[in-house]
Amino acid sequence: MNPLYEMFNQQYIQQQAQQQHHFQQVKQVQDTAKALKDYLDGMDKIEPPYQAAANAEFCAIIWNYIQRHQNGMF
Repeated sequence: MNPLYEMFNQQYIQQQAQQQHHFQQVKQVQDTAKALKDYLDGMDKIEPPYQAAANAEFCAIIWNYIQRHQNGMF
């Protein structure tokens, strides 16, 4: 297809936007999965006497997250 024509082809523009959005979301999933892995690896580095305190801190963070998103998600 002619690149000049594609500049004005609304369907092409929409497809490109959807594709870009898709790839951004896939990248976000990958980044979030890596962050979760890093978190779990970090938990392994916390000595057992400190793990309960760490879990309490993390539960507080999760609780705050749930509270912020309660209307939209739950």
